Amino acid sequence: MNILNGPDEISGLTRYRSLMLLLTRCSIIMLLYGVAASMALASLGTVLAILFWLLSVDWMRPWNRLVKLPVFWPVLAIPLLVLIGTVYSVAPIDYAYRYFGVYSRFFVILIIISVIDTPTWQKRCWYGFFAGAAVTLVSTYLGIWMVLPWSQSKITGLGVNHSVFYDYIAQGVMTSFLAVVSFSHLVTEKHVKIKLLWAFVLLASIFSITHLLYGRTGQVVCLIALLVTIFIALPIRKALIISGLLIGVGVVLVLSSPVLLKKFTLFFTEVEAFQQGQQMTSIGARLAMWRASWDFFLDQPFWGHGTGSYRWLAERVFLDPVMCKISCVHPHNQFLFFGVEHGLFGIAAYFVLFVGAIKVARVVEEKYKLIIFGLLAIIWVDSFINSPFWISSERNFYMAVFALTMTSFYLNKKNPQTDSGQG
Repeated sequence: MNILNGPDEISGLTRYRSLMLLLTRCSIIMLLYGVAASMALASLGTVLAILFWLLSVDWMRPWNRLVKLPVFWPVLAIPLLVLIGTVYSVAPIDYAYRYFGVYSRFFVILIIISVIDTPTWQKRCWYGFFAGAAVTLVSTYLGIWMVLPWSQSKITGLGVNHSVFYDYIAQGVMTSFLAVVSFSHLVTEKHVKIKLLWAFVLLASIFSITHLLYGRTGQVVCLIALLVTIFIALPIRKALIISGLLIGVGVVLVLSSPVLLKKFTLFFTEVEAFQQGQQMTSIGARLAMWRASWDFFLDQPFWGHGTGSYRWLAERVFLDPVMCKISCVHPHNQFLFFGVEHGLFGIAAYFVLFVGAIKVARVVEEKYKLIIFGLLAIIWVDSFINSPFWISSERNFYMAVFALTMTSFYLNKKNPQTDSGQG
């Protein structure tokens, strides 16, 4: 008799794997709460999810299921391209491996999709995100009247920044996604009372972005993401009317807030200053980085300069220490970032990631379709003005919610198939 194959041993292995799977799923819920309300919990949740998944020794079971996912190959290709880029990189080896360490987190997307394979656990993950978003949103509004220990600003009242656990850019992006989710529920929900609840969350999210957070990123990505979801959700005539109203409300909000008005007039002032040689502004620094990055890309357009090369190249262009501290880490443009380091292959892999996600959106229920398109709009716009998969606060958020929305491919299809991943 083969003792290793005895029923007790098999049962014991099954219980062990079930425990590791449970702990992995709980860690992912912690991660999704953390991306909205705690960077420490987001980091801890990521580490624990990877650890428990590795300890499960059950890595091959979801393979056949994952390869059917339209985003599987680009999610796999991006970190592999980055790994290959370490071989021929012009940058020092410590630069190259640090950058690979950042993009290796793409594997977390596949871990989340592989273990969140039932509707129950999918809902629990959404509840985790909503809990974190609620804490952040409520804390942001409380900052108007009281100084909270976790507030970024220690000043009460309107006209100041009230971001809490994350900086105003990351919080603006997260709250924009919350607005998209709220709108998606609003137009697909049938019960009036629940519709009113989502309408309230939507309005609270928008106002917090426009009046309680500094920066322009949140306002821009929120507006464009909502416009995208409106045109997908509604007939064209109705969408045009509502979009016109939304833009009109946006104009009123800008004119009603001295802070908002100053932000948008400052944009043109900073562009003009850059044309006169002044780079030490938010817009000026970005324009300088983009111009330098385009030159780097043209020097090696096919396979790029290798992993970590942007920093090495930028240090030879931005010689001022203050400017280099801003501009030598990443170019504030994810497309150019991949282009500089991995050439057209890197840009293509990133572009195919969006194409795969659109394929997922086309086959899932309307609510998840709107959420996916809204999220893609946020990532797409943010990728032109930031490096969302490099910056730690945004990277954790995007990878977690992107993976969660991709689980709808198995769990929320319009016409569920037998590969829905139950179990």
